[in-house]
Amino acid sequence: MLSYLIVAEVGYMVGGAWLGNHFGMVGAIYHIISDGFMTLCLFLAVSILIFKTKQNTIAGLAGLYKKMPLTMGAFTLGALSMIGAPPTCGFFSKYYLIRGGIEAGHWEYVGALLFSSLVNAILFFRIIEVAYFNPLPKEGESHGHDDHDESERVRWDEAPASMVAPLLIAASGVLFVGLYNREIVTVIEQTLNTY
Repeated sequence: MLSYLIVAEVGYMVGGAWLGNHFGMVGAIYHIISDGFMTLCLFLAVSILIFKTKQNTIAGLAGLYKKMPLTMGAFTLGALSMIGAPPTCGFFSKYYLIRGGIEAGHWEYVGALLFSSLVNAILFFRIIEVAYFNPLPKEGESHGHDDHDESERVRWDEAPASMVAPLLIAASGVLFVGLYNREIVTVIEQTLNTY
């Protein structure tokens, strides 16, 4: 799923350059930076999830917010950025791309970008729903009766620190690039003005 989403992300960048105006180009360059952090964060999270669960299906993520809160928190941050939620870097890069599309009068580009963000929201919220609301499978049982003390018995079971630390650094980058968007955009604009 993430590999297919990267194709859409590249489309945003190419589309921003295709708009041929200031905000389109700024948005394209800013989105290259943002996408680096977003996709790194998501792929690191998914690699940890596959490493720990030995599964690569959405159903295999059931209950992992209780068991792996750091990994799932970082995954959620990357997902929200891919959707375009503030204050993540994905929100600001999409803001500049949409502004460039509006100024260029290319409403089809704006519509495609908004539709793609909606599809991202549907895909990621399904994963978040399963990982947050579905109970952890009980060992030795596929499905049993509800146990009201499940939350008390769940112990954190994160991956080794050597895997989690790079994930948390990438997730911090998603926030950093979003929160310091004005400074980053200023550097991009100064660079564009010199050429």
